[in-house]
Amino acid sequence: MPASIPRYLAEIAQRLPEKTAIISPSRSITFGELYNESMATAECLREMGLNTGDRVGICMEKTVDQAIAILGVLCANAAVVPILPRLKGPNIRHIMENSGMAAMITDADRLQEVSDFADITRLITGHGEISNDWPNLPYLRRFIKPRNFFDRIGNDNAAIIYSSGSTGRPKGILISQRNLAEGADIVAEYLGTNEADRIGSVLSLNFDYGMNQLWQTIRKGCTLVLHELALPNDLFAMMTKERITALPVMPVIITKMFDRRLKVRTSAFDLSSLRYVCSTGGRLSTDMIDDLRGAFPHAQIFSMFGLTEAFRSTYLPPDKLATHPASVGSSIPDCQVMVLDDHGDECPAHVVGELVHRGATVTKGYWNDPENTARTFRSHPRFPGETLVFSGDRVYRDEDGFIYFVARADDMIKTKGFRVSPTEVESEVVRHPDIVDAVAFAVPNISVGEDVGCAYTTVNGKALSEPVFRQFLKSNLPNHMVPATLVHFDSFPILGNAGKLDRKLIKQVAHERLGLAEVAREPSEVVSPGA
Repeated sequence: MPASIPRYLAEIAQRLPEKTAIISPSRSITFGELYNESMATAECLREMGLNTGDRVGICMEKTVDQAIAILGVLCANAAVVPILPRLKGPNIRHIMENSGMAAMITDADRLQEVSDFADITRLITGHGEISNDWPNLPYLRRFIKPRNFFDRIGNDNAAIIYSSGSTGRPKGILISQRNLAEGADIVAEYLGTNEADRIGSVLSLNFDYGMNQLWQTIRKGCTLVLHELALPNDLFAMMTKERITALPVMPVIITKMFDRRLKVRTSAFDLSSLRYVCSTGGRLSTDMIDDLRGAFPHAQIFSMFGLTEAFRSTYLPPDKLATHPASVGSSIPDCQVMVLDDHGDECPAHVVGELVHRGATVTKGYWNDPENTARTFRSHPRFPGETLVFSGDRVYRDEDGFIYFVARADDMIKTKGFRVSPTEVESEVVRHPDIVDAVAFAVPNISVGEDVGCAYTTVNGKALSEPVFRQFLKSNLPNHMVPATLVHFDSFPILGNAGKLDRKLIKQVAHERLGLAEVAREPSEVVSPGA
């Protein structure tokens, strides 16, 4: 049988038609209802002229209706193009034009927001009243009797996910039905996701990590509880009420959950049902691990690492977190992650090379971008006829085979004859009790190559005394790694789709404050730690 999300949806709707699939503050839906409404949506789209392989944008808030819209597009054998509503107009227009979008589904709150793009594609309201004569899916679904879902195979296009960027032009990553289905199976395998689980959805459904919670729900028959994180107490209250067993997060979310300024008392909530927390999108700091263990003493903590081009590459089992806290783990099931040098050979332990990924989750390349596709999706003599992802991430293995992230190839800072990893600098900066986040970057200095600069945010929003702060850094970092320039930010901009720090914009703003223009960087060579 083909591995596809529509197939999984049909199977779970037949097996558990009355079980609650998704819960939101405004509405809950069973698997039977989810299947019927998704299929009716697919029928509506077909009736409107949607063809196999067409791209359909979805620009909606995180609701049951958004999940139905996503699944309806997939059931129509079309490809979902998630669009974060908070993206700026030029980036939305670029995504719509680059993808060749046949239609966009939006919601009542965003009708005005997306109306500027009516000249590019057909606009459809996903819920609410009919406006501007746009077709309204809930209204039309009343007159549609779902048929059997349309023919599809695992290699069919399922989504184009554009890299989140507030500057520059995002690249669209083309993802197959098989990528989504096998990604759900693989993650569910090592997390142990099962029918009894209740997943707390605090992530956006506009990128692969957040969507995977929906795929796992459909695959395993568990329940997905949608929640928009505003205040930590609201999240913990929801977890208590809904008896959440699984909580996928990211470091930026963990920081919000345990914001020191809010003096949150997790002991006031019954969080004993939580079985695991999983996190990706950045390394878990010691403080983050301590906060999670303090709040959820009985829960397992999974640290994970991935890239949208291959979804997920590694995970660190909970029993290894104490002995390898800085590691991103080893290969996920049915995938192989290698650390290769510039000649394509495996690097010895503790020698930095490029992370190269092969296996089930390798996506199909960049949409409408053969040049970048050829650069990242390449063959290797050891695996003839196969496409691998050459990530550009600089990593190394230890003697036990665990992988450690160092930096992106173009992020290494070359100073005073040393090659400095921004991650190493940031890890020490955030050890200061008043620091929330830090981003290290290169500052041009012809006399030493580059200086180390560091942007930071603080608990109380105020800049630290520079002499005192610098003394702290000198006592924790080698001289060549101590930032020569410190830039305080009130808060850091976030990449909306993924919830990550917008490192590119942070560096750009820091350079502007320092009176510097952005400098083009050449990729670093293979280096070893401490070199």
